[in-house]
Amino acid sequence: MIACVTFETSKVVEPALYYEVNRAHIIHYVKDPDSESGMVYDSFRRRVCERLRDESPREVELVMHNERVSDFSVMLRTVLSIIQAENRGEEGCEIYVNISSGSPEYAAAAAVASMMVPGTIPFSVGTREYTVPADRIRDVYFVDGEPVGLTMSTYPPRAMPVYAIDMPEEHLIRGLRILSERNDSRLSVTSGRMVQALKEAGLWYRDTETDDPERKANQRQTEAVYYQRDFISKWLRNGWIVKDELRNRYVLTDSGRTAIGTFYTD
Repeated sequence: MIACVTFETSKVVEPALYYEVNRAHIIHYVKDPDSESGMVYDSFRRRVCERLRDESPREVELVMHNERVSDFSVMLRTVLSIIQAENRGEEGCEIYVNISSGSPEYAAAAAVASMMVPGTIPFSVGTREYTVPADRIRDVYFVDGEPVGLTMSTYPPRAMPVYAIDMPEEHLIRGLRILSERNDSRLSVTSGRMVQALKEAGLWYRDTETDDPERKANQRQTEAVYYQRDFISKWLRNGWIVKDELRNRYVLTDSGRTAIGTFYTD
């Protein structure tokens, strides 16, 4: 598991215990360990390490990364390098990336890095109980009777660097939605039926039509090959569908349902 530690412990420790990780990469930043702020930050890191050692049912290897957590580019480089190093290590290793703890820059970079490396598992955790009870919120987050929050003032904004992540091809998402709708309606999803539905939706870009009755059989065979090549193989490669052997049809995975629920929803 990869996680960032600033002012949280439970958001790092509890998911590590849940997933029963055997290695935890802890990203943190202490510029001056002898300063008051440095000692405060490091106390959270030490507490996370203590809890992982004491509470984990298995031995956990702890790997520290002292990097500037407020710098998006540094965080992206750090998380990517950890993921790539782990991918070159133990075969079949599951890499969990915690995007709920640490700085906003880390969370954004960790999410982007996870999407760049297939097979990485980003996750978030919600807060069940806060350390500040409701009756003390005014004491902690209000100043002179006005709500302020944890931050009193800020530095000027810093624009984050932009990394291009291509959206999935539109015809693949809209075609996948057709497959989903036909499955949900218990309609046929044979190649012939799907090709006809794709044509009606304006998503079939191959020139396969013929008016010659003698060539109709060849047309259906050709279209089945193109459907496999242009849609099925790409859906499979993206992890959006799996073959349901019992029903002998392709069905959407959770990732596929997320894709059609996110992109080109108009």
